[in-house]
Amino acid sequence: MPKIPEIDLSDIDIAEEHTRGYNYERCREGLWSIYSVIKKIISSYPNSLPLHYSSRDEYPTYTKLLECLYMIGVNAQFEESDMSSLAYSGKTNKKYKRGMPATKYLFELEKYGFVFYDLVTSKRGIPKSKLTVKDISQFSFSYNTGDFSDVILGLKLFSDICIKKTGDCFYAADIRIAFVDASKLYAPPLDEVFYFLPEKQKKLAYTIHDKLEEIGCVRNLEREYMTKYMHPKSKGQVFATIFSAEHLYFLLESYNQQKLTFKFILITISKYTNYLSECTELVRQSIIESEDCGMCYRKCGGVIFTYQGITYAKCVTHIFRFNDLSEKAIENYIELIGLENEYILGKK
Repeated sequence: MPKIPEIDLSDIDIAEEHTRGYNYERCREGLWSIYSVIKKIISSYPNSLPLHYSSRDEYPTYTKLLECLYMIGVNAQFEESDMSSLAYSGKTNKKYKRGMPATKYLFELEKYGFVFYDLVTSKRGIPKSKLTVKDISQFSFSYNTGDFSDVILGLKLFSDICIKKTGDCFYAADIRIAFVDASKLYAPPLDEVFYFLPEKQKKLAYTIHDKLEEIGCVRNLEREYMTKYMHPKSKGQVFATIFSAEHLYFLLESYNQQKLTFKFILITISKYTNYLSECTELVRQSIIESEDCGMCYRKCGGVIFTYQGITYAKCVTHIFRFNDLSEKAIENYIELIGLENEYILGKK
Protein backbone atom coordinates (compact mmCIF):
# COMPACT_ATOMS: atom_id res chain seq x y z
CA MET A 1 0.00 0.00 0.00
CA PRO A 2 1.37 3.47 -0.79
CA LYS A 3 2.29 5.65 2.15
CA ILE A 4 -0.64 7.60 3.56
CA PRO A 5 -0.06 11.21 2.42
CA GLU A 6 0.35 13.96 4.97
CA ILE A 7 -2.33 16.54 4.21
CA ASP A 8 -3.38 19.66 6.13
CA LEU A 9 -6.80 21.23 5.83
CA SER A 10 -5.11 24.29 4.33
CA ASP A 11 -3.77 22.09 1.49
CA ILE A 12 -7.23 21.16 0.26
CA ASP A 13 -8.27 22.93 -2.93
CA ILE A 14 -11.14 20.96 -4.45
CA ALA A 15 -11.86 21.06 -8.15
CA GLU A 16 -15.31 22.53 -8.73
CA GLU A 17 -16.46 19.45 -10.63
CA HIS A 18 -16.07 17.38 -7.44
CA THR A 19 -18.17 19.59 -5.16
CA ARG A 20 -21.40 18.50 -6.91
CA GLY A 21 -22.77 21.98 -6.32
CA TYR A 22 -22.50 21.76 -2.53
CA ASN A 23 -20.99 24.48 -0.36
CA TYR A 24 -17.26 24.61 -1.10
CA GLU A 25 -16.13 25.02 2.50
CA ARG A 26 -18.31 22.13 3.66
CA CYS A 27 -16.80 19.96 0.93
CA ARG A 28 -13.28 20.90 2.07
CA GLU A 29 -14.16 20.11 5.66
CA GLY A 30 -15.84 16.87 4.64
CA LEU A 31 -12.85 15.62 2.65
CA TRP A 32 -10.51 16.54 5.49
CA SER A 33 -12.76 14.70 7.95
CA ILE A 34 -13.06 11.43 5.99
CA TYR A 35 -9.30 11.54 5.36
CA SER A 36 -8.74 11.85 9.11
CA VAL A 37 -11.17 9.03 9.95
CA ILE A 38 -9.59 6.66 7.41
CA LYS A 39 -6.16 7.49 8.84
CA LYS A 40 -7.47 6.67 12.32
CA ILE A 41 -8.77 3.29 11.15
CA ILE A 42 -5.47 2.47 9.42
CA SER A 43 -3.40 3.47 12.45
CA SER A 44 -5.29 1.00 14.63
CA TYR A 45 -3.93 -1.88 12.53
CA PRO A 46 -0.16 -1.29 12.64
CA ASN A 47 0.68 -4.84 11.49
CA SER A 48 -1.91 -5.06 8.77
CA LEU A 49 -1.16 -6.87 5.53
CA PRO A 50 -1.76 -5.26 2.12
CA LEU A 51 -5.06 -5.04 0.28
CA HIS A 52 -4.40 -8.00 -2.01
CA TYR A 53 -4.29 -10.30 1.05
CA SER A 54 -7.54 -9.02 2.48
CA SER A 55 -9.91 -11.49 0.81
CA ARG A 56 -8.89 -14.13 3.34
CA ASP A 57 -10.29 -13.80 6.85
CA GLU A 58 -7.21 -15.15 8.62
CA TYR A 59 -5.27 -12.03 7.67
CA PRO A 60 -5.98 -9.13 10.07
CA THR A 61 -6.29 -6.02 7.97
CA TYR A 62 -7.93 -2.61 8.08
CA THR A 63 -8.85 -2.96 4.41
CA LYS A 64 -11.90 -5.07 5.32
CA LEU A 65 -13.31 -2.13 7.28
CA LEU A 66 -12.42 0.35 4.55
CA GLU A 67 -14.02 -1.92 1.97
CA CYS A 68 -17.28 -1.74 3.93
CA LEU A 69 -16.97 2.04 4.22
CA TYR A 70 -16.17 2.43 0.52
CA MET A 71 -19.08 0.23 -0.53
CA ILE A 72 -21.48 2.28 1.57
CA GLY A 73 -20.08 5.55 0.23
CA VAL A 74 -20.38 4.48 -3.41
CA ASN A 75 -23.79 2.85 -3.25
CA ALA A 76 -25.72 4.78 -0.58
CA GLN A 77 -27.58 8.06 -1.10
CA PHE A 78 -28.04 11.06 1.16
CA GLU A 79 -31.01 10.54 3.44
CA GLU A 80 -31.49 14.10 4.65
CA SER A 81 -31.00 17.51 3.06
CA ASP A 82 -28.25 18.30 5.59
CA MET A 83 -26.18 15.40 4.16
CA SER A 84 -25.48 14.00 7.63
CA SER A 85 -26.69 10.46 6.92
CA LEU A 86 -26.84 7.91 4.13
CA ALA A 87 -29.45 5.33 3.19
CA TYR A 88 -27.98 2.05 1.94
CA SER A 89 -30.00 -0.62 0.16
CA GLY A 90 -27.43 -2.74 -1.67
CA LYS A 91 -25.42 -2.19 -4.84
CA THR A 92 -26.65 0.65 -7.01
CA ASN A 93 -23.41 1.64 -8.77
CA LYS A 94 -22.52 -0.70 -11.64
CA LYS A 95 -18.86 0.31 -11.51
CA TYR A 96 -18.47 -1.13 -8.02
CA LYS A 97 -17.51 -4.79 -8.46
CA ARG A 98 -16.70 -5.96 -4.94
CA GLY A 99 -19.14 -7.46 -2.49
CA MET A 100 -19.76 -6.40 1.09
CA PRO A 101 -17.35 -8.13 3.52
CA ALA A 102 -18.70 -10.04 6.52
CA THR A 103 -20.91 -8.16 8.98
CA LYS A 104 -18.27 -8.45 11.71
CA TYR A 105 -16.24 -5.93 9.70
CA LEU A 106 -19.25 -3.84 8.77
CA PHE A 107 -20.36 -3.28 12.36
CA GLU A 108 -16.78 -2.80 13.56
CA LEU A 109 -17.08 0.65 11.98
CA GLU A 110 -19.09 1.57 15.09
CA LYS A 111 -15.80 1.63 17.03
CA TYR A 112 -14.77 4.62 14.94
CA GLY A 113 -17.88 6.74 15.42
CA PHE A 114 -20.21 5.43 12.72
CA VAL A 115 -23.80 4.60 13.59
CA PHE A 116 -26.14 2.05 11.98
CA TYR A 117 -29.87 2.49 12.48
CA ASP A 118 -33.18 1.61 10.85
CA LEU A 119 -31.84 -1.79 9.86
CA VAL A 120 -34.24 -3.79 7.69
CA THR A 121 -33.43 -7.49 7.93
CA SER A 122 -34.94 -10.79 6.90
CA LYS A 123 -34.59 -12.10 10.47
CA ARG A 124 -36.45 -10.23 13.16
CA GLY A 125 -35.17 -10.17 16.70
CA ILE A 126 -31.69 -11.35 15.75
CA PRO A 127 -28.81 -9.34 17.29
CA LYS A 128 -26.50 -7.59 14.83
CA SER A 129 -23.63 -9.88 15.79
CA LYS A 130 -25.59 -12.85 14.42
CA LEU A 131 -26.65 -11.29 11.13
CA THR A 132 -25.02 -12.08 7.80
CA VAL A 133 -24.69 -9.71 4.86
CA LYS A 134 -27.52 -11.55 3.08
CA ASP A 135 -29.82 -10.93 6.06
CA ILE A 136 -29.59 -7.15 5.66
CA SER A 137 -31.58 -5.43 2.94
CA GLN A 138 -31.07 -1.82 4.00
CA PHE A 139 -29.89 0.51 6.76
CA SER A 140 -29.18 4.13 7.55
CA PHE A 141 -25.66 5.30 8.33
CA SER A 142 -24.30 8.36 10.14
CA TYR A 143 -21.35 9.60 12.22
CA ASN A 144 -21.70 11.03 15.70
CA THR A 145 -18.47 11.37 17.68
CA GLY A 146 -18.20 15.10 17.05
CA ASP A 147 -14.43 15.07 16.53
CA PHE A 148 -14.80 15.75 12.80
CA SER A 149 -17.55 17.56 10.92
CA ASP A 150 -19.27 16.55 7.67
CA VAL A 151 -17.75 13.05 7.68
CA ILE A 152 -20.72 11.63 5.79
CA LEU A 153 -20.55 14.34 3.11
CA GLY A 154 -16.82 13.70 2.79
CA LEU A 155 -17.36 9.94 2.54
CA LYS A 156 -19.87 10.36 -0.28
CA LEU A 157 -17.76 12.86 -2.21
CA PHE A 158 -14.53 10.87 -1.82
CA SER A 159 -16.15 7.52 -2.71
CA ASP A 160 -17.80 8.93 -5.83
CA ILE A 161 -14.47 10.32 -7.03
CA CYS A 162 -12.55 7.12 -6.25
CA ILE A 163 -14.96 4.87 -8.16
CA LYS A 164 -14.12 6.79 -11.33
CA LYS A 165 -10.41 6.05 -10.90
CA THR A 166 -8.48 2.85 -11.55
CA GLY A 167 -6.58 2.34 -8.33
CA ASP A 168 -6.78 1.99 -4.57
CA CYS A 169 -6.84 5.68 -3.68
CA PHE A 170 -9.66 5.20 -1.15
CA TYR A 171 -7.61 2.69 0.86
CA ALA A 172 -4.68 5.12 0.98
CA ALA A 173 -6.93 8.03 2.09
CA ASP A 174 -5.55 9.94 -0.88
CA ILE A 175 -8.02 12.80 -1.16
CA ARG A 176 -5.58 14.64 -3.44
CA ILE A 177 -7.44 13.03 -6.35
CA ALA A 178 -10.14 15.67 -5.72
CA PHE A 179 -7.75 18.60 -5.89
CA VAL A 180 -7.52 21.17 -8.65
CA ASP A 181 -5.07 19.99 -11.37
CA ALA A 182 -5.08 16.39 -10.05
CA SER A 183 -4.03 13.80 -12.63
CA LYS A 184 -6.80 11.87 -14.36
CA LEU A 185 -4.87 8.73 -13.48
CA TYR A 186 -4.09 7.76 -9.88
CA ALA A 187 -0.37 8.46 -9.67
CA PRO A 188 0.84 9.41 -6.17
CA PRO A 189 4.45 10.60 -5.84
CA LEU A 190 6.92 7.77 -6.30
CA ASP A 191 8.48 8.33 -2.90
CA GLU A 192 5.11 7.30 -1.43
CA VAL A 193 5.02 4.15 -3.56
CA PHE A 194 8.63 2.92 -3.28
CA TYR A 195 9.31 4.20 0.26
CA PHE A 196 9.69 0.72 1.82
CA LEU A 197 12.15 -0.68 -0.75
CA PRO A 198 15.76 -1.32 0.31
CA GLU A 199 17.96 1.42 -1.12
CA LYS A 200 19.45 -0.74 -3.88
CA GLN A 201 16.05 -1.96 -5.08
CA LYS A 202 14.62 1.55 -4.80
CA LYS A 203 17.38 2.85 -7.07
CA LEU A 204 16.57 0.15 -9.64
CA ALA A 205 12.86 1.01 -9.51
CA TYR A 206 13.65 4.67 -10.18
CA THR A 207 16.02 3.72 -13.01
CA ILE A 208 13.30 1.80 -14.84
CA HIS A 209 10.71 4.49 -14.05
CA ASP A 210 12.99 7.18 -15.46
CA LYS A 211 13.44 5.26 -18.71
CA LEU A 212 9.68 4.73 -19.07
CA GLU A 213 9.03 8.39 -18.36
CA GLU A 214 11.71 9.37 -20.88
CA ILE A 215 9.82 7.65 -23.72
CA GLY A 216 6.60 9.38 -22.70
CA CYS A 217 4.80 6.73 -20.67
CA VAL A 218 2.21 7.83 -18.11
CA ARG A 219 1.68 5.83 -14.94
CA ASN A 220 -1.23 4.65 -12.88
CA LEU A 221 -1.04 2.94 -9.48
CA GLU A 222 -3.69 0.39 -10.40
CA ARG A 223 -3.25 -1.68 -7.27
CA GLU A 224 -1.19 -0.96 -4.21
CA TYR A 225 1.74 -3.05 -5.48
CA MET A 226 1.25 -2.53 -9.23
CA THR A 227 2.41 0.66 -10.98
CA LYS A 228 1.38 0.42 -14.62
CA TYR A 229 2.77 2.50 -17.47
CA MET A 230 0.87 3.33 -20.65
CA HIS A 231 2.79 4.04 -23.85
CA PRO A 232 1.84 7.33 -25.56
CA LYS A 233 1.36 5.54 -28.89
CA SER A 234 -1.02 2.92 -27.48
CA LYS A 235 -3.78 4.72 -25.61
CA GLY A 236 -5.02 2.77 -22.62
CA GLN A 237 -2.72 -0.18 -23.32
CA VAL A 238 -0.25 -1.19 -20.62
CA PHE A 239 3.36 -1.11 -21.79
CA ALA A 240 5.15 -1.92 -18.53
CA THR A 241 4.46 -2.67 -14.87
CA ILE A 242 6.63 -2.21 -11.81
CA PHE A 243 5.59 -4.58 -9.02
CA SER A 244 6.69 -3.46 -5.55
CA ALA A 245 5.52 -4.82 -2.20
CA GLU A 246 6.82 -6.08 1.12
CA HIS A 247 5.63 -9.54 0.06
CA LEU A 248 5.30 -10.23 -3.66
CA TYR A 249 3.08 -13.28 -3.35
CA PHE A 250 3.87 -14.62 -6.83
CA LEU A 251 7.65 -14.85 -6.31
CA LEU A 252 9.26 -18.15 -5.37
CA GLU A 253 10.60 -18.60 -1.84
CA SER A 254 14.15 -18.18 -3.15
CA TYR A 255 13.27 -14.53 -3.82
CA ASN A 256 11.97 -13.87 -0.29
CA GLN A 257 14.22 -10.80 0.15
CA GLN A 258 13.09 -9.30 -3.13
CA LYS A 259 10.40 -6.63 -3.05
CA LEU A 260 10.61 -5.58 -6.68
CA THR A 261 10.06 -7.08 -10.11
CA PHE A 262 9.14 -5.87 -13.60
CA LYS A 263 6.89 -6.74 -16.51
CA PHE A 264 7.36 -5.44 -20.06
CA ILE A 265 4.87 -6.00 -22.88
CA LEU A 266 7.34 -6.59 -25.72
CA ILE A 267 4.85 -7.06 -28.54
CA THR A 268 7.43 -6.53 -31.32
CA ILE A 269 10.15 -8.71 -29.80
CA SER A 270 10.37 -10.73 -33.03
CA LYS A 271 12.12 -7.69 -34.55
CA TYR A 272 15.06 -7.76 -32.16
CA THR A 273 15.52 -11.33 -30.90
CA ASN A 274 19.21 -11.07 -31.81
CA TYR A 275 19.59 -8.88 -28.72
CA LEU A 276 18.58 -11.78 -26.44
CA SER A 277 22.09 -13.22 -26.83
CA GLU A 278 23.38 -10.16 -24.98
CA CYS A 279 20.98 -10.62 -22.06
CA THR A 280 21.64 -12.45 -18.80
CA GLU A 281 20.55 -16.07 -18.62
CA LEU A 282 17.73 -15.19 -16.24
CA VAL A 283 16.42 -12.46 -18.55
CA ARG A 284 16.43 -14.90 -21.50
CA GLN A 285 14.66 -17.51 -19.40
CA SER A 286 11.98 -15.01 -18.42
CA ILE A 287 11.24 -14.47 -22.10
CA ILE A 288 11.57 -18.02 -23.42
CA GLU A 289 9.79 -19.65 -20.47
CA SER A 290 6.95 -17.15 -20.34
CA GLU A 291 3.49 -18.72 -20.56
CA ASP A 292 2.63 -20.05 -24.03
CA CYS A 293 -0.36 -18.77 -25.98
CA GLY A 294 -3.41 -20.93 -25.27
CA MET A 295 -5.63 -19.23 -27.87
CA CYS A 296 -7.88 -17.94 -25.08
CA TYR A 297 -8.85 -15.07 -27.37
CA ARG A 298 -10.02 -15.81 -30.89
CA LYS A 299 -7.77 -14.29 -33.57
CA CYS A 300 -4.99 -13.71 -31.02
CA GLY A 301 -2.27 -16.23 -31.81
CA GLY A 302 0.05 -14.77 -29.19
CA VAL A 303 3.35 -12.96 -29.55
CA ILE A 304 5.41 -15.01 -31.99
CA PHE A 305 9.20 -14.87 -32.27
CA THR A 306 12.07 -17.15 -33.23
CA TYR A 307 15.27 -17.49 -31.24
CA GLN A 308 18.12 -19.88 -32.05
CA GLY A 309 15.98 -21.73 -34.55
CA ILE A 310 13.03 -22.32 -32.21
CA THR A 311 9.73 -20.51 -32.72
CA TYR A 312 7.72 -19.46 -29.68
CA ALA A 313 4.14 -18.20 -29.32
CA LYS A 314 3.65 -16.48 -25.97
CA CYS A 315 0.49 -15.34 -24.19
CA VAL A 316 -0.01 -11.59 -24.66
CA THR A 317 -1.48 -11.29 -21.16
CA HIS A 318 1.54 -12.81 -19.40
CA ILE A 319 4.53 -11.45 -21.31
CA PHE A 320 7.16 -10.82 -19.92
CA ARG A 321 7.88 -10.76 -16.16
CA PHE A 322 11.49 -10.26 -15.05
CA ASN A 323 12.93 -11.01 -11.60
CA ASP A 324 16.65 -10.54 -12.27
CA LEU A 325 17.85 -7.39 -10.47
CA SER A 326 21.52 -7.65 -11.38
CA GLU A 327 23.27 -4.63 -12.85
CA LYS A 328 23.57 -6.35 -16.22
CA ALA A 329 19.86 -7.24 -16.20
CA ILE A 330 18.87 -3.62 -15.57
CA GLU A 331 20.97 -2.64 -18.58
CA ASN A 332 19.12 -5.29 -20.58
CA TYR A 333 15.74 -3.93 -19.48
CA ILE A 334 16.70 -0.40 -20.49
CA GLU A 335 17.74 -1.65 -23.92
CA LEU A 336 14.63 -3.82 -24.37
CA ILE A 337 12.39 -0.87 -23.47
CA GLY A 338 14.26 1.31 -25.94
CA LEU A 339 14.05 -1.24 -28.76
CA GLU A 340 10.34 -1.88 -28.20
CA ASN A 341 9.67 1.84 -28.15
CA GLU A 342 11.49 2.39 -31.44
CA TYR A 343 9.54 -0.33 -33.21
CA ILE A 344 6.23 0.89 -31.78
CA LEU A 345 7.02 4.38 -33.09
CA GLY A 346 8.11 2.96 -36.45
CA LYS A 347 11.63 4.31 -36.15
CA LYS A 348 13.16 0.95 -37.09
